[in-house]
Amino acid sequence: MSDEAQMEDNISYMAKFQPLNEDEQEIVAQAAEIIKASITIPCTACRYCVDDCPKKIAIPDYFAIYNNLKRFGGPQGMVARTYYGNLTQAHGKASECIKCGKCEQHCPQHLPIREYLKDVAGELEG
Repeated sequence: MSDEAQMEDNISYMAKFQPLNEDEQEIVAQAAEIIKASITIPCTACRYCVDDCPKKIAIPDYFAIYNNLKRFGGPQGMVARTYYGNLTQAHGKASECIKCGKCEQHCPQHLPIREYLKDVAGELEG
């Protein structure tokens, strides 16, 4: 928003606000569960894990590629491997992880990053 008129326009839709009813809330909750269940690695891409990585592994990026591959499968495999290959030109490969654990020390989700990197390497480097 760059002026008061834009702000007023943006908030005007709330004039007749009606919260979701119980049925609508249940539908939203079910949709959220379906989405959560389709994510193999629950990484939020905060990127705290990458700063101290001695191998400069693009951990969140690799996890996103892996999740998309697992979620959509099929023809995504070739696209995922190409994207992964392009990223490894500037970053360490998942298989180059030396298991130092620095990434896991910084992860607010307490993910087993080193284990997930093995999965990523097996799927995208194989």
